[in-house]
Amino acid sequence: MSLENTQSFDRLHKSDEMLWMGQNTNHLPTHPVVKEALEKAIIDQSFNLYAPPQGMEELREMVLDDVVGKRRSKDTQVLITDGAVEGLYLVCKRLSGDGITLVTTDPTWVWPLKFSRNEGAEICRLPIYDREKNYKMCPDELEKQLSQCGNAIIYLIDPLNPLGCCYDLDELTRIADIAKKHDATVVHDCTYRDFAFDHHLVRDLYPEKTITTYSFSKWLGIAGLRTGAIIADEPLFSHLMDDQPNILGSNILGQLAAMSAFRVKEEWMENVNSVQRHNQASINNAIDMLEGLRTVVYPSNGNFLAVDCQECGISANAISEEFLRRQIFIRTSDYHSDTLKDIFLKISTTVPVDWADRFCEELPDIYNQLLGNAPPS
Repeated sequence: MSLENTQSFDRLHKSDEMLWMGQNTNHLPTHPVVKEALEKAIIDQSFNLYAPPQGMEELREMVLDDVVGKRRSKDTQVLITDGAVEGLYLVCKRLSGDGITLVTTDPTWVWPLKFSRNEGAEICRLPIYDREKNYKMCPDELEKQLSQCGNAIIYLIDPLNPLGCCYDLDELTRIADIAKKHDATVVHDCTYRDFAFDHHLVRDLYPEKTITTYSFSKWLGIAGLRTGAIIADEPLFSHLMDDQPNILGSNILGQLAAMSAFRVKEEWMENVNSVQRHNQASINNAIDMLEGLRTVVYPSNGNFLAVDCQECGISANAISEEFLRRQIFIRTSDYHSDTLKDIFLKISTTVPVDWADRFCEELPDIYNQLLGNAPPS
């Protein structure tokens, strides 16, 4: 990230009026149990201490119970990280290098690609922005690519940020079988699994060479407390741990918040998904009223919607910039792809209902203004 971008983000961050609808962060009111745990931790000054290097044992067990459940083995391990991105950095650093190819989709979440490239890996992006592919990685194309490269890492985001598609069990089984055939490692990024209508794990099919990444930023709403995890079986887990960057442990406040949240997770997520799916419906309805705009995947399995702008004659970036001028931050496809520039919008839905309503009110005015049918607001 350039200094210019960093400074620009800092200016946005200082705005009290900004509606953050572009980073898939969760802005719903914090559960009282979580707020109480954080307040107690601050009063007790729990943050004076370093956390255990692999994370608090209670939290590690909770993550395993939540993600893996009874399907774990004695070799299944978890590392608590400073957000899922630190876990992805560790994975890419340990597994990438000369002679390695990281295979992912286009679009994708681009940062792991940068991490792997910096270690000398080749990057292959399989194009999926296609209705006929259901916006998912095609097993036949994956098979062809793996047969052409030597050692490979498959980076699979599921549900997919930024489009919201999710792989069913048959699809994951085919991907796991191909990975196993070519002895490839699968990095299954499950950041958005709690928003999916139905979700399955690659590790249940291919545990020996699957790394699952996990985040508390989205479902719990503690993005600023940087708390996540990676799950892997031995001996792969120990290979990753040999170069763990954060040997002094991850954010204690984040870990305490996460432990308290697990105790009320079922109740909490029922409310979160009720609100965010209501917001999805409202935004989708607003999109349907405007010719040339199209929701890419609806309903989305993530806490966001992607909106294609190609047929309306308006630049996605122009729409995003006008929303920003009106204090609403959304993203475009530029953030997720080098080839799909200025094609779609991405709008977060784990926000208060009045934020989504505000977006829906501004959208037609911006649409007409950019089409030249209305004066600037």
